[in-house]
Amino acid sequence: MPTITTAADWKHQPLPERHLSLTLDFHLDAAESACVRRGLLPLEMEDKWFLYYEGNTLYMHRSWTGFCIAQVHFVPEGNGLHAVSAEINRDPEQYAGTDDAADIALIERMVRGMGASQRYLEQRQAGGHAWVTITPPKPP
Repeated sequence: MPTITTAADWKHQPLPERHLSLTLDFHLDAAESACVRRGLLPLEMEDKWFLYYEGNTLYMHRSWTGFCIAQVHFVPEGNGLHAVSAEINRDPEQYAGTDDAADIALIERMVRGMGASQRYLEQRQAGGHAWVTITPPKPP
């Protein structure tokens, strides 16, 4: 059974007072929703992100600093989830992003990519390669 990442698993800070709310509108199927609920625990700070899900909110933190970059709010929808809003960090000392559309795209890309990111980290943790090795054919 996969491990569920919690707030206690990595250093993190709360969302700063300087933030704004954005409307989201994307739907996740059951498999994508399971990945979101599982979160993402970095193996090392170089993995860049620490994500955990609590109370219908996905908390997105940078692994190096622990800064909260976004809090993504979901509502259950059948076997899936519907992303409805997010609070985005706008403290320039913590996050350089200022483009709302780019932040919305980043959130959706990261959320939808959580399954692939989890598999990548699992392969690394197991000591396997997280990339595909292609062996050229032997000459005749």
